[in-house]
Amino acid sequence: MPATPELLLKSSEGERRIKVERERTTLGRSRDADIFIPDQWLSRMHAEILMDRGGLVIADLGSKNGTLVNGSRIQGPTPLRKGDQIKLGDHMVTVQWSLADEETEDDIQAVGTRVFSVRTLQEGVLKAPSSAEDLVRKNRVLTVLSGAAAALLAHKPISETFDQILDILFAAVEAERGAIALFEGPPGAQLAEVKASKTRRGEPILRVSRSISRRVLKEQVSILLPNVLEDAVFKSEQSIVTTGIRSAMCAPLWHSDGGKESVIGVVYLDSRERTHTFSEEDLELVTALASVAAAKIENARLLEESLEKRRLEEDMRVAAEIQRSMLPKASPSIDGYDVAAGTEPCRAVGGDYFDFHVTKDRLTFVLGDVSGKGTGAALIMTILRAAVRDHWLDDDLTQALNEMNNLVTQNVPANKYVTFFLGRLDLNTGHLDYVNAGHNAPILSRASGAVDRLKTGGMVLGLFEDAAYEKGSTRLDPLDRLVVFTDGFSETWNSKGEELGEEGLTKFVLDVKGASALAMKDHLLKKADEFAEGLKATDDRTIIVVCRKPA
Repeated sequence: MPATPELLLKSSEGERRIKVERERTTLGRSRDADIFIPDQWLSRMHAEILMDRGGLVIADLGSKNGTLVNGSRIQGPTPLRKGDQIKLGDHMVTVQWSLADEETEDDIQAVGTRVFSVRTLQEGVLKAPSSAEDLVRKNRVLTVLSGAAAALLAHKPISETFDQILDILFAAVEAERGAIALFEGPPGAQLAEVKASKTRRGEPILRVSRSISRRVLKEQVSILLPNVLEDAVFKSEQSIVTTGIRSAMCAPLWHSDGGKESVIGVVYLDSRERTHTFSEEDLELVTALASVAAAKIENARLLEESLEKRRLEEDMRVAAEIQRSMLPKASPSIDGYDVAAGTEPCRAVGGDYFDFHVTKDRLTFVLGDVSGKGTGAALIMTILRAAVRDHWLDDDLTQALNEMNNLVTQNVPANKYVTFFLGRLDLNTGHLDYVNAGHNAPILSRASGAVDRLKTGGMVLGLFEDAAYEKGSTRLDPLDRLVVFTDGFSETWNSKGEELGEEGLTKFVLDVKGASALAMKDHLLKKADEFAEGLKATDDRTIIVVCRKPA
């Protein structure tokens, strides 16, 4: 079956696989592109991939920032091969072929395959020698294991540890090629991904037989193929004829931790030598070495994960500092009005954004809530901030929202969006124009005790370009209070499974009479915490309070 070209698109948001099935496939940040990539560094139609006699060719479409293949900017149509890396802005595309279409000859199990229980092989090493010949064999195994344990004692980066293990295996048995593969993927569908390969002659090993590796994983066994070419099933297979493999063996990286046993991967060795085939003694030695190696690999992985966790924590700390620096450091001080704002992210960084701009006669304020949480939402927040600051002083609020929406839509993933509220207050008259883009309707608490909700506007930002928006208008009279909030408040839950909701938040607003904007902000944050009864917030809480002082 011919292989189907496939692209693996990776970004900070994750990865997705895309099969190339058309003669021409366009890539860009326009939603009209065949492959939509929401990246501000890309042109609307950035590049194209063409099918050429079963292969792929990529061409840049005159983009501003260019297209890179394997680190070099392409100057014209460029052929693509499996494994090539295409750099498009902040996105990386890898050319590969889907597993479903790969050749399946290595899924055939040889009739002459010999399978040994790992426990049986290990117990054989520990048993007292039964003869002088057995004593020599056991001394060899124990000497090799002792040397391996000493060599692997010092910590090294895991890539160097892999190379060191392969060197030890090559010193112990006469193999031409070797590989270490670790099991990755969801339980039941794990594949052995080659992490390191070593060869004395021939091409390096890129993939370990799926049928063999899955059996090693499922049954915790070691497998010996003493003479592949004499096996009736294998000798006619093109892959065997091409590589000339005559003998092979595979042992599990069998790890035990606190009584819990697991196979984290395999070691695989093969040879093309006519005069040499692997023996049961070789497999016994390799199996014992694999157990020593498994413990070292697992310890190295845990240590590197710990170090990576510390690096990530430091990155998150810096990201949080940068994000805080992008938000107002203080609320504006305005004659005749009292203003306060604040945010409490549920993680180190959040996706809520608020901002102010004050002139002599008016106050412009915004509050946005990016769908999702964490660093992804925080990155989108920076795009939102740039869009807002480019257009929030436009005289026409609806046109300003159109421009902001288009910029956000062109630069965020298709499954992301932003709820948004923009208000512009005339400081002389109290007249307020606003646009609500799918945001929670702000609460306008009147001095009389009445409550208005500011709902006029349109859909959220980021879903469709050229969305239409409508302007709403109202007025802040003396002693009126406006509370703009994110759904981190209204979607607060307690231990009884009850939601605070917008009605509950409105009640908290009405409970306080004559409070300053700062007191109101602190009161609402405190009441939301009390309602949660100690449960951790699941969303960011951000609030703006604008009070008009008595005349």
